[in-house]
Amino acid sequence: MYKRWLVALPGIVLLAVVFNTAWNLVQSEVWRSQTEDFLGHWVTEAKADAGFAVDKEEWQLTLTGADNSLNNMPNSPDLQVMRAKVLDWGVGNGWATTDSGEFLELNAWQQAALLRPAWPYVWSSYAQARSQRSLIDSQLEQALVRADQLGPWEQQVMENATILGKYYRGWLSEPVQNILDSSQQRLAKLYPHRARQLDKQYPPP
Repeated sequence: MYKRWLVALPGIVLLAVVFNTAWNLVQSEVWRSQTEDFLGHWVTEAKADAGFAVDKEEWQLTLTGADNSLNNMPNSPDLQVMRAKVLDWGVGNGWATTDSGEFLELNAWQQAALLRPAWPYVWSSYAQARSQRSLIDSQLEQALVRADQLGPWEQQVMENATILGKYYRGWLSEPVQNILDSSQQRLAKLYPHRARQLDKQYPPP
């Protein structure tokens, strides 16, 4: 009987691991769904009302959901991106900064880039997040270049490049500005209506 238990033990351990992984996945999906619902609601409200502001308690609740989801699946780049997006919504109100001055959303975007380094959207969003903090530095430029290298024809990448290229013209190095100008030209060719909208929103100085 003892020998039979020894033979069966690896299978029991494997079954326990599989069950635990499945349970973590279920819990993570529940929190992910709740968090994405809040994010979607905020985006919809912001489009309808330029003065829309997220309630602090709602933001904290959503961040807790993102944390819980990520804690159950810590190696998921998608969940790390989701958490970074929640943190982005708290930047303007000072909610995403620790008492020591740490920028939580920048750390989240960096972690997402480590988990999925070939994803252009991560680098583009990281550059945008640094611009929100007025960090117009080499790391922002490197992120913009990386995004353009990985996804030169992706609409989100081209839009972010166009916006940052217009807004920070004169602040960026000439090679990087040239890359952003080329991205703007691609956007105008593929998505002319959106390009015209950005031209009106960010007119030349």
